[in-house]
Amino acid sequence: WNVGRGLSYNEENLLAALDMHCWTQCIHTPTRHHNILDLVFCHDVTPLSLQVSKELESSDHKMVLCALPFDFRHSSIHKLQKTRQYRNYKNVDWNLLHTLIGCSDWENFFLSSSLTDALDIFYQINNSCLDTIAPIKLSNIIKSNDLYIPLHYRKKLRRLQKSYHKSNDFSALMEITMTFNQVKEVHRLKAINEELSAMRSSSKVQNLVRLFNKRLKPRNSDTPCILRDGLMITNHNIITNLFSDFFANRGIPQDDNEVDIINSATNHMESVTFTYDNICKSINSLRTSSSYGVDGIASIYFKLGGPNLPLILLKLFDLSLTTGSYPNRWKTSYICPRYKSGDRTNLHNYRPINITPVISRIMEKIVCDQMSDYLLSEKLIFNSQHGFLKTRSCMTCHFEFFSLVFTKRSLGHLVLVLYLDISKAFDMVNHKLLVGKLSSYGIRNPLLAWLNSFLSNRHQIVKIN
Repeated sequence: WNVGRGLSYNEENLLAALDMHCWTQCIHTPTRHHNILDLVFCHDVTPLSLQVSKELESSDHKMVLCALPFDFRHSSIHKLQKTRQYRNYKNVDWNLLHTLIGCSDWENFFLSSSLTDALDIFYQINNSCLDTIAPIKLSNIIKSNDLYIPLHYRKKLRRLQKSYHKSNDFSALMEITMTFNQVKEVHRLKAINEELSAMRSSSKVQNLVRLFNKRLKPRNSDTPCILRDGLMITNHNIITNLFSDFFANRGIPQDDNEVDIINSATNHMESVTFTYDNICKSINSLRTSSSYGVDGIASIYFKLGGPNLPLILLKLFDLSLTTGSYPNRWKTSYICPRYKSGDRTNLHNYRPINITPVISRIMEKIVCDQMSDYLLSEKLIFNSQHGFLKTRSCMTCHFEFFSLVFTKRSLGHLVLVLYLDISKAFDMVNHKLLVGKLSSYGIRNPLLAWLNSFLSNRHQIVKIN
């Protein structure tokens, strides 16, 4: 329709129907001169790829190439049932957990000098406690939409839908529209409350960023198919193996060439001190969550598990470090492919999210903090580094950079800036070279052996959808 005139009856009905059924227009590039005339509407599905190509020979309209994830398999074929195992921590009696942990037989655990035996006892007792307070349940994975409809509204909509199809009563259709508007209002008020709650919290910036990222999350996060060597692959097992191979081989091969590293340290660091207090501090820094790694223990278990858990972890961490061995149980992590942008059928448009066991993160944080303190005190980290250091960030880097530029320009000097971006930098770190560099910085056994064990023989389990 033309700009500047009112909408006709049919045009108003078209807009109302699109709005009521939550259709989304996906074309955002002009398809004829400067206008978007060729449209693609989708509901509850994300195009795998969408491209506006050159004009047709016989038309001034550009070609629109759109791939949608339709499943044309016969309906009688049994579809893969999406289920998940979970523990419901909502109504857990945490005092009961404190009692169970306190009354369990830990004598063999504390007397053990074998890391493997101690870990077996640890997981046996804790899994037994978990099964008592929050037994494993199985639930179907429900595909979530942007507009969640509460149960009483869903029942009302089903009733109105039956009424409309039975008698073609137009008033039922109008009532459906009103119900959808009520649901939208509920969502709007909920969104306002979320924003106000984030603004009132002590960590305002973090909560606002988390809320912003949550709302930017794509509606359909499934990986329906992958294009490989010209073939469209839809089998979930094959797709997970493709992702596993892709993520495992992103880096460069580890060469065996010897590299001479200059010894930069005057002092050395052999170990890390684990105490009840720094373990509690590391646990408190965790985000309270019911999600878990391969070992099945969530962060909420450690945070609310009572005063005995840090003492138990103290024994495990000391045993792991003194033996210079990182437990094999903690070397396996879940890998979840996260879509970035571009064509959804291309493996290169996904990045891996690494979910490690929570208990290993508690230990790693303590090791990281004490190693950082040592490297900074020995001036082995350049003062110009702003990443991965306490009290430093992108913001401090910007302040220092602009201060330098302002000073030089005030003196009439020319400023030349060279930006370097290393593709897949962390995937390309040579572990042998890294361990050698740590040795030159004064890191000695058993800590060096523990770090070497930490980096070797890692395993991954890829999870999709």
